[in-house]
Amino acid sequence: MLTLVLLGTIGALSRTTRAQPAPTEDPAEPAAGQPAEAAPAEPPAEEAPLPEAAPEAPADAAPAPSPQAAPPAPPEVAPPAPGGPPPESSIPDGEAPKGPVPPAFPPAIPNVDVGGRLRAGLLLQNPEEPEKVNDVGAMMTADLYASGQVHRYFKWLVAVTTSYAGTPGSPQETTANILDAIARFEPIPEFNIYLGRLFVQADRFTASGPWGMDEFFYPGFFPLIGPPALPKSGSSGRDVGFNVWGAPFGGHFKYYLGAYNLHDSALNPLWSGRLQVSLLNGEPAFFHRTTYYGTKDIIALGAGAQYQVDGSVERVPVTDPPTVPRMDDYKYATADLTVEKNIGDAGTLSLVGTYSKIYGDFQRWQDFWMVSLGYMLPKPVGIGKLRATVRYQQALDRSDGADPSAVLDAQLSYLVAAWFARVSVGYRGGKSFIPATPTTPSDSAENNMLYLGVTLADP
Repeated sequence: MLTLVLLGTIGALSRTTRAQPAPTEDPAEPAAGQPAEAAPAEPPAEEAPLPEAAPEAPADAAPAPSPQAAPPAPPEVAPPAPGGPPPESSIPDGEAPKGPVPPAFPPAIPNVDVGGRLRAGLLLQNPEEPEKVNDVGAMMTADLYASGQVHRYFKWLVAVTTSYAGTPGSPQETTANILDAIARFEPIPEFNIYLGRLFVQADRFTASGPWGMDEFFYPGFFPLIGPPALPKSGSSGRDVGFNVWGAPFGGHFKYYLGAYNLHDSALNPLWSGRLQVSLLNGEPAFFHRTTYYGTKDIIALGAGAQYQVDGSVERVPVTDPPTVPRMDDYKYATADLTVEKNIGDAGTLSLVGTYSKIYGDFQRWQDFWMVSLGYMLPKPVGIGKLRATVRYQQALDRSDGADPSAVLDAQLSYLVAAWFARVSVGYRGGKSFIPATPTTPSDSAENNMLYLGVTLADP
């Protein structure tokens, strides 16, 4: 009996669900080429619903064994021999999982799941002469997250992030900050409410983050300058507020509508929303991916918008007494297309394109557009698959006489476990427009970078 009690206790402590998607980019998390402290997070795998409690046995069911009857002892499993081969992974080498990774033990309610993810990179670029690649730096982003379910309708998610960007003047020390803190009410797939600090949903990339896309650098960032040409949000693509969302028709249609900037009652709410249609395969979860690495064919069309009264605020120098900044209404509109097709023995082709228009007299950018092409070999080479990606981005500054800022990324990735374990090498280069200041004229600065990036995440 003592053996059975111990086994039952260990099983109860081990029952956790791994179906919960990773929080993100959203990363994410400030690394070079990522939002604020980093990019909006990554986006995580589609979430599988947890099973409900088993129904009670019918009255005519076979009676339970007598407590006095000694059940047969479980078979003993010999531990692996020292120095033997490691246990096999549930994800084959070079492959992406066909769906959410199943739990190691049946999930129970209440439950808690914990996980982590890490992105680290070496950057070859001279910070004083950014067109040269004769100096080396590093960047890192790490997240720890926990999620749980206390009822089949009520769930929660909390994540902590830390990072450093490898840019001139950045400190060696890192500090941990809250990434996500979400209370989740999920009664039916068609209608859900999230409340807390969470993603500001408007474009395709926020719900994917750097964890769910192929490129190592998050889109919308241009070297040497900021802020990014992205939807308005707080750090890491998050903000305090709420989001009502749903995915009818198995995720072939999806909507988001939220209000943010609610941490300060003196501010007007930032309204943000998105509509998305996925024609071939549905994307039913709150999070999704920019590439599915051949696990599903995708033709997805999306459009998003944002609006905030007096949300475009003039930046003024610090004076005594302080200068009152001028304000204008902030508006943002975007549309995007995502196509991915698995063509069998010929590999997998991907196309992603987006265009955004930004309104507000005191916003840095007027518009932004991007196109990305990707190709993945059909079979593993060694323990991983090879994927090549080329992406071009361009944004126009609102300054008079501004030249467009542009950046080209060319990358080769080695996918050991799809999104969860990959290594990337690439080139990043372009021109960034530097507006004039009271003491310097405007300029277009050239930049070149070679990089090596590693992404590891708990599936």
